[in-house]
Amino acid sequence: MSSNPLIRFCINNAPNMVERRRLFELGYECRDCLGNCSACFEGRFLEAHDQFFDGDSYEEILAKIRTHKNTPRDEHEA
Repeated sequence: MSSNPLIRFCINNAPNMVERRRLFELGYECRDCLGNCSACFEGRFLEAHDQFFDGDSYEEILAKIRTHKNTPRDEHEA
């Protein structure tokens, strides 16, 4: 079993086929809709750890997800 989080992306959020294909290649789960429609129109986002992560690029978002994964849980609950 992998220790990596399940990462989901909205098919409508990836603004072009290059980015969409890259997310598929990385093994992320594609969904028709993740229920963050206003965020979907404003910029890029991914869902991981059952939480919403946004940023200017998917690389930036993935860095946030990695940081979140390596941060002790109680720091996020403060």
